[in-house]
Amino acid sequence: MSKKPEIFFIKKNRKMNNHKNRGNSFHDIQIINLKLKDVESYLKIEFDAFYEKLKIMFSNKKEAALNIIRTEISRNIDTGRYYNAKAGGRIVGIIEIVTKENTRRYIKDFRVYFKYLGLTRAVKAILLNFFEVPKLDDGTIYIDNVAVDADNRRKGVANKMLSFTEDYARRHGKDTLTLWVAGANKNAYSLYKKFGFCNVVARSSGIAEKFSGYREWIYMKKEIPGPL
Repeated sequence: MSKKPEIFFIKKNRKMNNHKNRGNSFHDIQIINLKLKDVESYLKIEFDAFYEKLKIMFSNKKEAALNIIRTEISRNIDTGRYYNAKAGGRIVGIIEIVTKENTRRYIKDFRVYFKYLGLTRAVKAILLNFFEVPKLDDGTIYIDNVAVDADNRRKGVANKMLSFTEDYARRHGKDTLTLWVAGANKNAYSLYKKFGFCNVVARSSGIAEKFSGYREWIYMKKEIPGPL
């Protein structure tokens, strides 16, 4: 009789631990192309993660920034550069996979910027947009806008999105992944280092700080080995 409560206690703790572990990681993450019906969820994660940078670019006009980026994503969704991570039917992460091919097909309409920002702010925003992504060659992918929903961080979502991007590179004949990360973003920098990215160049710029909110920036890359 005395052993029954002990057995029950152990089983109960196992169930509780299993439940806790399920809360700390996902096992059913799917990385898929962004659909129009999910643009608002995508925007929420993007603005939660990057608004400090976006507000400088868009002169602290949040509604204008939302309208411009919503229009731009919707018009360019068929380029195939926007992806989201889904778990349990919800979007929990976003990533933008930028290639030479999809950059050529990307439409940036100054009239949209002018409509929501006026002339001076529109010129500023569109110039900063152009300077943000480096020139790409045929074998390189630039990774942009990696972000995870605030309630679902530290569950393997970002790692899954990076793994997907590496697989994407192999499928499309690419051999290099590149990205810029703010030096102050220690969590992102640590993630990229663990995933195999190496520092290429570090830059400290007052101009970068003025227009992005961060002075120190690190350009990183990862070489993708070909098939054995």
